[in-house]
Order: sequence, then structure tokens, then C-alpha cells
Amino acid sequence: MSRPLPRVEVELRRWVPGWALRVVAVVVTAGTVVLATAGASAAGGLAVFLLFVAAAIGGWVAWRPGAAPALLGAVVTAFLLAFTPSDGRASAALWLAPLAYLGVRLCVWAAATRPTARVELGALARSARVDGIVIGVTVLLGAVASLLDGGSFAGLVVGAVAVLGLVILVLSTEDGRP
Repeated sequence: MSRPLPRVEVELRRWVPGWALRVVAVVVTAGTVVLATAGASAAGGLAVFLLFVAAAIGGWVAWRPGAAPALLGAVVTAFLLAFTPSDGRASAALWLAPLAYLGVRLCVWAAATRPTARVELGALARSARVDGIVIGVTVLLGAVASLLDGGSFAGLVVGAVAVLGLVILVLSTEDGRP
């Protein structure tokens, strides 16, 4: 003989739907590639191809969000930055690197959340503090490297390695949780 289960009440504070988190992840991840395409001054067939790549990455994020499509978007963005004329490369990296990082973090959150779930803003805020620090340090590193090196390709590579090391350090301390 089974007894009835007790009633459980759950109180949620302010929240966003999981599907909204997924939409923002799509916009940021695909938008970063589109902005990099515009910054690289791609023209003709190459621009159309890169916009198709951005749409494919956005579709992948919408269908199955996670780190893989976001990292692919970051790699395409970095590839485009490598072929941007040297006078605009440093300034483009200053705003595209934080966007690529934000896209990765949003995709990880979207992968951990069903579209029908509710995500409490307090949970996002806890992660946002660490993410804000990483993005702030990234911008600071980029600005300092740009001032000291004058925006050369070697400076871009050194800065990218430093940012990658910072991201790995921060993400490894989060115990694998979004």
C-alpha cells in the first residue's frame, strides 16, 4: 500500500525561460562571426560564404547548444581577425574576444537548460560575476598589449594565448558547472 506523496512548494525568484537563454546564445555566437566578417572587409563570394557559416553556427547553437558550436564560432572569428588589415585588427580583437567568450558561456548555460525550464536570474548572476571579471581582464590585456606593441600580429598571438590561459584557469576553478 502506497502513501500519497507530500506536497512540495518551490519558490522561484525572478527568472528567464530556457528558450530565451538559447535565443541570446544564438544571437551572440552567430553575431560575433557576422561582426568579424564585416570587420574583415570580406567581399563578394567570401562574404556570402562567411554569412552562411555564421547562419550554420547559429542553427547548430539553436538545435544543440554547447561549447562545440560556440568554440567553432570563436575559431572562425579568430581566423577572420588574423586576416583583418593590421590597422583594424587590435581594435576589432578588443570587442570580438569578449563577445566570443560570452557566446561560449551562454552556449554552456543553454546546453544545461531545457527550453521549457526556468532559469533563476540569481544563478545567472553568480556566473556573471566571474564572467565579468574574465571579460574585463581580457579587455584590459588587449588594451595594454595594443598600446605596448602597436597592434602587430605577434602581439595578437601573445594576447590570444594569454586570454586562452586566463579562460582555462577560470573555467577549471568552476568545478565544471555553468
